[in-house]
Amino acid sequence: MERRASGSPIWPLIIGCTSVLALTGLCCVVAIVLVGTSWAAFLVGGALALLLAPFAALYLIALDPLEHEPPWLLGLAFAWGAGVATLSGALGTAALEVSTGATLGLSTEVRDAIGSVVFAPLSEEIAKGAFVLLLFLAARHEFDDVVDGIVYGGLAGLGFAVVEDWLYYADEFLRGGLAGAGSLFLVRGILTGFGHPLYTALTGLGIGLAAQARSAAARWLVLPSGLLVAVLLHALWNGAVTLAQADESGALAVAVLLGYPAGVLLPGAIGLAVIAFVQARRRSRDVRRFLAEAVQRGLADPEDLETVTRPWRRRGRQLSYLVRYGFRAFWLRRRLDIALVDWAYRCWHRARGERLPRYLAAFEAEALEARIRQLRVQLDAAVGRPAR
Repeated sequence: MERRASGSPIWPLIIGCTSVLALTGLCCVVAIVLVGTSWAAFLVGGALALLLAPFAALYLIALDPLEHEPPWLLGLAFAWGAGVATLSGALGTAALEVSTGATLGLSTEVRDAIGSVVFAPLSEEIAKGAFVLLLFLAARHEFDDVVDGIVYGGLAGLGFAVVEDWLYYADEFLRGGLAGAGSLFLVRGILTGFGHPLYTALTGLGIGLAAQARSAAARWLVLPSGLLVAVLLHALWNGAVTLAQADESGALAVAVLLGYPAGVLLPGAIGLAVIAFVQARRRSRDVRRFLAEAVQRGLADPEDLETVTRPWRRRGRQLSYLVRYGFRAFWLRRRLDIALVDWAYRCWHRARGERLPRYLAAFEAEALEARIRQLRVQLDAAVGRPAR
């Protein structure tokens, strides 16, 4: 949404603490990777881990073409997954393994197997999904529907995947050189690289369903549903790999490496796109309905009805402003389009009986309306139109 500082210190404090926590965790993880390997392995592992990440990120962001998500918050989701989730997920898994093994007297092999199949999926998915839950609870102005949950959850999972793969690639480079790291990249990067983004996107999908639920009972009932599915799919992959490693013939490993991406990850990615497409059509109708009201009130032009809800046409208009009037007009046009969509979303929430807490008053419909009028005056001046 259009960013304005709230009069309450709560929102800046939440963002500040979350940012410090995510960046601190990220720095710790990078230091751990560097200390545990050589510079060559560190660089090769990092390059392989980051090679496909931009494409996955673009796919996730493209799932929500109507609403503009703030880049800094998208980056924060990625940093949370890479830093906080990686550290807390590993610590949680280790703690559960040690405590369970000591309590039940399990052998190292059995403890490791349980840790991989049960404890790792549970602790890692909770750690990654915590960021989406934080948005749902503390930043409702940024959390409108299931697509927001998918996008932010997917990016948190992508950050986790990048760091985890970095560790594996660096370790394999030390043992098998570039050929070994390249072979592992084929498995972890190309075949199964979308695993962690998919799992956490499903967690976000569940939280998004809770955000759209009408009753409190339904909200808390569906809230953990996505997390449960994410843990089960994660456990399925880890369990299949554990069994494949025990199969000396290698036939099971081939079946797992080909079957899981084709049977789970690819359908999952397509399913997310279908959900996002259906949701986008619904939200476009809602936005158009409230923009029609904005036209009557002088907040929007009739042209906005046919432009703002069509992403490519909206970007084309913004580009035409850049060519004809310069960068300032382009920037104001872009900010005005974002504010109009955000205002329509807030009106949609209002119609459902939802209001923001006081510390987010700067993102409520009245504040956005004032901002829209201000931006329109500035844009008219920038393009030489008479004041309205």
